[in-house]
Amino acid sequence: MQITGNLGLKKPEGTDIVDIADLNGNMDILDNAVNGKVDKVTGKQLSTNDYTTAEKTKLAGIATGANNYSHPNHTGDVTSNGDGVTAIAAGVIVNADVNAAAGIDALKIGTGVVSNTEFGYLDGVTSGIQGQLNGKAPLVTTPQQTTADITYYVRTDGNDTNNGSANTSAGAFKTINRAIGMIPQVVNHTASINVASGTYAEDVRISGKVGGGHVQFMGTSVTIRSFVAERCNRIVIDGFSANTTTSMGFNAYDGGNIDIKNCSCETTANYPGINIAGQNADIRNSSVSGRNFGIIVGSASIVTSLNNTGQANGVGLYASHGGSIYKYGSQPSGITSEGSLNGIITSGVFNPWGDNTTTSRPTAEMGHTGADQFASAGVWNKVLFNLSLYNIKNTANAANSRMVAPETGVYLLNVRVAISNTGVGRGALGIFVNGILNSVITEQTSDAIQVGLSLGGSALLRLDAGQYMEVYLNPIQNVSIPSSDQYTHVSLIRIA
Repeated sequence: MQITGNLGLKKPEGTDIVDIADLNGNMDILDNAVNGKVDKVTGKQLSTNDYTTAEKTKLAGIATGANNYSHPNHTGDVTSNGDGVTAIAAGVIVNADVNAAAGIDALKIGTGVVSNTEFGYLDGVTSGIQGQLNGKAPLVTTPQQTTADITYYVRTDGNDTNNGSANTSAGAFKTINRAIGMIPQVVNHTASINVASGTYAEDVRISGKVGGGHVQFMGTSVTIRSFVAERCNRIVIDGFSANTTTSMGFNAYDGGNIDIKNCSCETTANYPGINIAGQNADIRNSSVSGRNFGIIVGSASIVTSLNNTGQANGVGLYASHGGSIYKYGSQPSGITSEGSLNGIITSGVFNPWGDNTTTSRPTAEMGHTGADQFASAGVWNKVLFNLSLYNIKNTANAANSRMVAPETGVYLLNVRVAISNTGVGRGALGIFVNGILNSVITEQTSDAIQVGLSLGGSALLRLDAGQYMEVYLNPIQNVSIPSSDQYTHVSLIRIA
């Protein structure tokens, strides 16, 4: 008996006995096989490829209505390719095509490294930026400079984010130093900083402003902590009050010229009110009180002080190290009104050694008081000048009837001595320095009987500090020296 290759049906051969059970078994196999088959529909057929579970799952995930679409290439204002690359031609999108409310973030433009704030910096920039930049002088070799007069405003209700160009709270700066920072280093015009009245808790400092113009600070009832001008060509400050207790009130140095007008520094402190060093200055109508120095000038500065006031300073005016103060009108007062250390304070009188005040030049005048003095004949008798009439720097020593040089210099001596009962003979008047005869300044001989005789003369003496000078009389006979000042008087003054 044979068996089919697919379903395993039994096929009896010609000599085989047909068993009904084999026939029934074949029928059962066919029945089961037919039951598992799909009826064929006309016009339809299955793929020749195997249909897998994975393929069935894939098909199940496709949405209703989906299809496999290939976009065709397109050219024109917008070019698109099948590979997904799309480009818009230049000039296609115009301003009207973009909604003003779109609010496109700059981070979405280009590589995204420029922010909206940075894009805002370009607002107002004209075309040809590179050309404009190329036309500018390089800042490395050419400093910034003014091209016209400029004015900035400062107010207590201003804001340093403003541009400083208007005298309003929305336009003015809040700090004076912010306005200074807006001024170029080279000032060839007038740069004005107008400050509204009020208190500004600032140490104002301006530095290195040069050129043919000047910077002026204009205010009325403006209070600051301090003001410093260093290495500037010309500065004007008008109407400011400095209230610092930890530094100089107004300090200008190593510059050209500064005008300080209608200013004040009246807070007590062990610092100068106004200090000028290494530059010239004009100080007028200003007040300094309670400082160790009212106005101090040094380092070869030349300063004019006109109609200034103040009190309770240690020293009102002080000139040092080649500094000169030319004073006119009122000046700040102090425990010591004026002082100097190799400096000059003058109202126009100039002396070769820099001493221009009568209170600091060695000067003295002495006379004789009491009974007439007896002088013995033939010897040197020291004339008693026991009355000090004028004494600067302790030049007169009335207790010892001598003049003492407090400083090394050249001194001019003037002396007159009257003698009575001279009779016939002579009298000589001599100058002794440190007890030794220095010179005979006058000698008179008479061959007739006289009631009296007056001897007098002058001498230039080169004295070292501490040396003393005395006047001696050598008469030919005993005489008396009258005490009246109009007859017996001596004076000494340093002249060089």
